[in-house]
Amino acid sequence: MSIRKGVACLIPVLLGAVSLMSIVLLVWKMQFLGTSWDGIVEVSRQKRIFTSVLYSLGVSVIATVLSIGLGILIVRQVLLKPKVMRSVARLNTSFYYPHFVVALYVYLVFAFIYPYIGEYYKIYGTLEILIAYLLKEVPFVVFYLMTTYRKIDFAEVELVRLSGGGTWRVFATVEFPKIAPQMAELMIILLAFIWTAYEIPSLVGNSFPAFLGVVFYQGYYATDVSVQVATMFWMVVVSVFLLLLAFVLFASVQRYRSFLRKGSGQL
Repeated sequence: MSIRKGVACLIPVLLGAVSLMSIVLLVWKMQFLGTSWDGIVEVSRQKRIFTSVLYSLGVSVIATVLSIGLGILIVRQVLLKPKVMRSVARLNTSFYYPHFVVALYVYLVFAFIYPYIGEYYKIYGTLEILIAYLLKEVPFVVFYLMTTYRKIDFAEVELVRLSGGGTWRVFATVEFPKIAPQMAELMIILLAFIWTAYEIPSLVGNSFPAFLGVVFYQGYYATDVSVQVATMFWMVVVSVFLLLLAFVLFASVQRYRSFLRKGSGQL
């Protein structure tokens, strides 16, 4: 095994070990404070934590799918129309703005709009969260996929088109096999970050259902020990879920790459 492959395999193992250690420390602190299953259930019911978990997960999945989809569309337009490259370069300037600053811009824009709309609805908070994350994550997806797309041989694209294939067939047969591992990586990165983030939901989100990061922050620093324990329990649940998801995606990507190597003999 080469050094490069060894490092590539070692990084997920180290990250997994750190994550497991964090989970163990959380469980230890829960035991130290006094864990009661009935107390966790009661606090979770009163604070409606499970509702926040599902709400945050749904918004995170939507934001992740839209970010990856829009990012792929933009990258494909850049390859087909090089003149669009200048606009993409301007899009990448969003890297210089923190998430909180982007959320502040979105908040100010909607603050001017709300007086003309009239009554405020909870869907507006969700919409603001989605817009803020799209403004930040779409450029990240474009940056992440650009290098891979530039390595695609246009002869393969032309071959599919000459055989009667359309845009979807080009994507499915030429592009997707090359970017599938990166799409899996992007999915776990964006999902984990958005699902547990605090800055944007705290500024433009609703008080109920509150985003998961806001619930965790308020619960972890609560004066009531039972609320702290319940919050830590849900931190452990979310951490285990993300860790298992990352492991499944990592194993799937490795099997997929092995399949491509055996099929083509070139990778």
